[in-house]
Parts: sequence; C-alpha cells; structure tokens
Amino acid sequence: MKDQSCSHSGLPRHDCAKDDNGQIDVLRRIENAFFDLSRPNTGPRRILVEKLAELAHTGEAFSADDLWQSLRASHGRIGRATVFRAIEQLVESNVLDRVELCDGSHRYRVCGGSHHHHLVCTMCNRVVDFLDCLSDRKFDEIGRRHGFTVKDHKLTVYGTCDRCLKSGGK
Repeated sequence: MKDQSCSHSGLPRHDCAKDDNGQIDVLRRIENAFFDLSRPNTGPRRILVEKLAELAHTGEAFSADDLWQSLRASHGRIGRATVFRAIEQLVESNVLDRVELCDGSHRYRVCGGSHHHHLVCTMCNRVVDFLDCLSDRKFDEIGRRHGFTVKDHKLTVYGTCDRCLKSGGK
C-alpha cells in the first residue's frame, strides 16, 4: 500500500499533526490532498471537507449521492459534480476508501491511511475496518500459483454483524 507520510515539498501545507492515537488529523489529511491536487479552497469544498471530517469521526460509510443530498440539505447550493469529483479525487489520493457492497453498489469511508481491510454486513451494509492480514509471503505464493506478481491487495469480508444477528438477520 502507498505510504501516507507527510514529507511533501513545495508551497505551504498544513502541518500533519497527529491525534492522541498517533493518526494524522483527518481534516488536515483531506485539506492536504486537495492542496496536492492544486484544488482551490472554495466555500463548497470547505463545507465538504468539514462534513468528511465529521463522517471520519463517526466511522460512517456513505454513498456519493447521500453525501451530496446531506450537504444540499444543510448548506443549500452545492454542485453534484463538485461532490462526486471530489470523492473520486480523494479515493485516488488514498484519503477515502471505496468499499463494494454485496449488491455491487459501493460506499466510501474516510480511513486512517494505514493498511487495513473491511468487514461488510450483508444485511445493513455496516462497514468496519480490521487490521488482520495475510503475510506478504502468502500473497506472493497465491500470485505465483496463478502467474501473477502481487503488488498490492484489498480485502473485503462479507458477513452479518452482531446487531443484525440479534434482530433476526441471517
């Protein structure tokens, strides 16, 4: 996976301050991603950054359309294209993760930048991060067996969360 270090050169960026858990401040990571993409700090982008930071703290996964509708409801005019384009840029910058759901749709999450994977509930679409991973050696072995050189991986595990099981889900 790409290193999410803060050793960038060039014009002023926000310092990459770390929170109590040693994670780079989410708001700063999002702002820095837009700065690195040479995107201006417009009013709509500022509203979007603040909303994404809020979603990061709750851990909530969201669709692009849900995010756009929420921003429109709370702040009036904000362009759909602005929101959708920003999401794609943040995925490419490794600030957002795109998580595929069982039905083929996807949700986004603001993730910490460290290597991790996702658990997805097939009932309620809840997304949870987990750190467990196969060893690089195991991935290399799988790749060799199928004629691939493994460069990276993403793992999504599907199941039913405790909340859905308790409410009668299967």
